[in-house]
Amino acid sequence: MADHFEILDACALLNLYASGSLEAILKSRHLPCCVVEQVKQESLFIRKPSDTSTGYEYEPVVLDGYFQSGLLNLVKLESEIERELFVNLAAQIDDGEAATIAIAIARNMQVVTDDKKAVRVLKQEAPKLIWFSTLDVVKTWSETGAISPAELRTALLNILKHANYLPGKKHHLLNWWQIAVNT
Repeated sequence: MADHFEILDACALLNLYASGSLEAILKSRHLPCCVVEQVKQESLFIRKPSDTSTGYEYEPVVLDGYFQSGLLNLVKLESEIERELFVNLAAQIDDGEAATIAIAIARNMQVVTDDKKAVRVLKQEAPKLIWFSTLDVVKTWSETGAISPAELRTALLNILKHANYLPGKKHHLLNWWQIAVNT
């Protein structure tokens, strides 16, 4: 069975939410986006600057409007195959990533994740499955959404500040990210 959806794990969802442009980003995707129940439950807060001793406080992630509008869809482990894959994957990675990958494999969905361990498991378990990182998604949005360099810079810096996401030294879009945030 193939569902024509793109499924996001918790780190990708939080990164995109933290951008401050989640609605526009979701609208820029070629496929509708979904998350599993476990990811919804894990995606509770992003960081916001504050005057506290830590320098930040936690702001609740509010996704209800995205689900109500259909920009995000909620999916659950439904088949025996999905549940079996989930159990096997959960021995290697967190529940949200395990459920995301189990559904992606069973339903042949594209995956959005920044979790290195999840990517490794995904490549091992389903090497032909297509996956993207947060930066892949944001870059596509920047190219198809007619946004200004300033808007892109703000979104990327929001992801850095509010989701604590910084691309790794080997990330294929590191150079693009560096240019975009320093423009």
